[in-house]
Amino acid sequence: MAQSLTDKTVKTLANWKRDPVLGVRQLFNIEPTDQQKELIRAAWHPQARVGVSSCQGAGKSSALVWLTYLFLLTQEDCRVLITSPSYQQLSRVFASEALKWHASMLPHFQDFFVIQKDKIYIKNRMHIFAALVTASADNEESLQGGHAKSYVVLADEASGIDEKVFDLLLGTLSTGQGGRFILTSNPLRSSGRFAEIFTRPEMGKEKGGKWDRLYFSAYESPNINKDWIEEMKETYGEDSDIFRVRVLGKFPRASNSQFISSESVERAFEVIMSPYVYQHFPKVMGVDVARFGDDSTVFTLRQGPKLLDYKTYKNLDTMEVASKLFDYQSMVRAEGIYIDSIGVGAGVADRAKMLLGEQLIHPVVVSAKSTNPMQYLNLRSQLWGMMKDWIENGASLPRDEELKRQLVSMCYGYNNKMQIQLMSKKDIKKLGLDSPDISDSLSLTFAGDIFTAFAIRSKVRSIKAPRVLWA
Repeated sequence: MAQSLTDKTVKTLANWKRDPVLGVRQLFNIEPTDQQKELIRAAWHPQARVGVSSCQGAGKSSALVWLTYLFLLTQEDCRVLITSPSYQQLSRVFASEALKWHASMLPHFQDFFVIQKDKIYIKNRMHIFAALVTASADNEESLQGGHAKSYVVLADEASGIDEKVFDLLLGTLSTGQGGRFILTSNPLRSSGRFAEIFTRPEMGKEKGGKWDRLYFSAYESPNINKDWIEEMKETYGEDSDIFRVRVLGKFPRASNSQFISSESVERAFEVIMSPYVYQHFPKVMGVDVARFGDDSTVFTLRQGPKLLDYKTYKNLDTMEVASKLFDYQSMVRAEGIYIDSIGVGAGVADRAKMLLGEQLIHPVVVSAKSTNPMQYLNLRSQLWGMMKDWIENGASLPRDEELKRQLVSMCYGYNNKMQIQLMSKKDIKKLGLDSPDISDSLSLTFAGDIFTAFAIRSKVRSIKAPRVLWA
């Protein structure tokens, strides 16, 4: 800050310290929404603990930027830690917002600040600053902050912050008299420290706890186009988790962390289907390839709404898998074979093309981007989503308890882009569960409706299924 301040500036800052909403109005020439005002006022109390469970687009990041500038201007001996589990959120979203609002503030105050890539500080008062640090265990030393009379932690996308990092951040507030902890996030996960703030009644102020718990619904935000709300309702349904998270600012239902319900699998077991119903659909095969160890190589054969068969093999090298595939195809005559071509599967796909012909074999890279990025993180999640819809819309499964265990053991969550993200095989094994090789193989049979990826050079092209597959 300048060496000396005019009496008018001193008076202005004193007014803003008493009324931060007035500060936002005057500093940025903007009227905050009622939701943003509620956040600003709650965050302004010394030793504030504030959690904001927000819909998409309500302006929570802008409010955090406004608070950052106001804290630096009005709080004596102030340090602000701005953090998020996503480097992209910090570098592209928060930093961009900081630059935008700096350019929009009163010209007299623009010259007070120096803005760097990972730091904002007051000129000639370098001990009064805000640091941008990714909320990662690798940044433990930077996240521990330092001593200041007024220390503030502003965490965006807090739902994704690891529990150990969360506890570390909370521990930084042990010194000083004005430690504040402000958390904002889309409520992507129904577990973790951020979710506990909202799901444990004793943590809220209404039950004697320390936390102000705020919900930002799209219905109450003037920033959000009401036509978008209606589109979300029509596309996903009011009962869907996507609608709850993106529109209502509410957490996904905890029970829905199970991606495919046991009830839907049981119903599929009960479906008795005449060949007349499915025989006009093409036979398609999914191949999930393992090598040695606990995992299995699985061939799965589906015809429209019916799972016809699956075969499992263990401890086969790629040439042996290709040979088994040739023999199996000779019996079943599938019209399309979709092979998971990450890792060892690429060699199987190459050999299978030589044995069975290039037109029949379709390598699939399940880590590739989804063709429906509004809903799914990657192709694997999208294929499982199609399989889930297939099961819930009248498919017929042979009764098999191992198949059921694999289908219902898959869990999911949302990333910070609100995309469905499935649990990895590695994480499933950490829980002591078997690798979902059969269900992964079945999911590959739906790749004909999306796209296939060439293993060589990882080039991706669109494909057309021989006929319309069961959806």
